[in-house]
Amino acid sequence: MTRFSAFVALFSIVFVAQALADKSFDGFNATQLRNLELKTAITENQRLSLLDNKDFVFNFLTTKTGVSKGDGGRTVAATAANFPALIGHNVAMTVGFIGPCSINLPHIHPRATEINFIAQGKFEAGFFQENGARFIVNTLHKGEMTVFPQGAIHFEQNLNCEPAVFVAAFNNEDPGVSTIGDNFIRGLPADIVSASLRGLSIKQVKELTKFLPKNPAIGIKECRKRCGL
Repeated sequence: MTRFSAFVALFSIVFVAQALADKSFDGFNATQLRNLELKTAITENQRLSLLDNKDFVFNFLTTKTGVSKGDGGRTVAATAANFPALIGHNVAMTVGFIGPCSINLPHIHPRATEINFIAQGKFEAGFFQENGARFIVNTLHKGEMTVFPQGAIHFEQNLNCEPAVFVAAFNNEDPGVSTIGDNFIRGLPADIVSASLRGLSIKQVKELTKFLPKNPAIGIKECRKRCGL
């Protein structure tokens, strides 16, 4: 047994032992067991033996998992969590179906760089990478693409009166997503947010949560007025 395979075997034993030690643990289901085997497989041939042909197909139009719905449309993500064929391949994809004058809210991907391809319509796409950087924004037309560096705050906004579609690819099978407004206002303790926004009381901070929309959201008023929405 090689050092690597011994490490994987030890990791699996420890993982299972910890799970069994948890009194609330009800056992692995078949999918969880298969995914654990995929994650710890030594060779690609071992992974292939664990998957059926149909496991290599993901339908962005009919899937019930990886879907985020808001008043501005929906995004559909294929990651290791809901498309096990990605496990071990360091890739993932999200398709955004964004309504007229709507926006995929500012967010980050903590574990991946994104390339974003415009499949339909036109988007305003921008990102802000770090303290001291300048804001980058471009208008992207059908057939064009852009890149959002790992960890950069970015968004895609449909400023037209027709639906638009983007396809985002990632260099991590588990890119993660953190919506900035929601996680700042709702995710952090109210006193920390209050200290970050001088002049706002804790009560006012808590009031802000009622204004946080689901993603994708309705976009700017100018566009909606122009489009008669």
